[in-house]
Amino acid sequence: MSGNQFLQPISGSNLSYAWANAFLTCYEASGGVLTPAVVRYPSCDANGTVEDSDIRSIIDSHLADASKFIPGQSVIETVANTIFPESIWQLCQGDRELLYKKYTSMLPFIRRKPANRRGVYFQRMIAYPSNQDDETSINQLEHIIKTWKSGNHRHSALQIGIFDPRSDHSNAPLQGFPCLQQISFHANGPNGRDGLSVVAFYANQTLEEKAYGNYLGLHRLGVFMAKEMGLQLKEIICIASALKLNNAGGKGRCKSLIEDLKARPQNA
Repeated sequence: MSGNQFLQPISGSNLSYAWANAFLTCYEASGGVLTPAVVRYPSCDANGTVEDSDIRSIIDSHLADASKFIPGQSVIETVANTIFPESIWQLCQGDRELLYKKYTSMLPFIRRKPANRRGVYFQRMIAYPSNQDDETSINQLEHIIKTWKSGNHRHSALQIGIFDPRSDHSNAPLQGFPCLQQISFHANGPNGRDGLSVVAFYANQTLEEKAYGNYLGLHRLGVFMAKEMGLQLKEIICIASALKLNNAGGKGRCKSLIEDLKARPQNA
């Protein structure tokens, strides 16, 4: 199959179905890789549902034996929290300045985890390039919110960078972080009247281990930004230059997961 065939977005009526359709499509692709791929899903389906509980349960169960970053927490939630720390935000009860402060205070603990040693996505969003104590670091989320609220609705102003060439360009054969490179918040229609789209670009993304958590984290980030900008979240669009089935094990490791997903009606 030619990679160009996958430029047409893979979609679903909500986050869960979009992930399932992407996983099934990638499973059928040569080598279990789509290059490139676009996955698109609305903020919720016609019933106001963000996730399908059965599909979420299938994935949580499948990943239950994987190495968890946080004991007792699902792999999906662990991944999602690297993009947006929903549990901390809930504690802050709508105070975003408190969110930044609490997250900063927890960073030493978060960075002790081996998977986070090179950085965390949300950290770079609120303190780019990476040093929270550096007075020259930029809170990109806050800049976007204040820019929008000031009346400057220039589309190119509504984006954040994750990749930092000073630390992320290396000759390491395997690096891991950051796979997520860039996020744009696109306000649709005059003054965002038609809602906010979140557009994320990944250099590499794995469906089995990371993508569902990525999609959930991006959705939660979109909900946060839409609320703070006074807009309605419309959709999330996730672009990957290489969308892979998994990191290791290939298609054989996924047979039980594929069987469980195929037993569910796929809503495209």
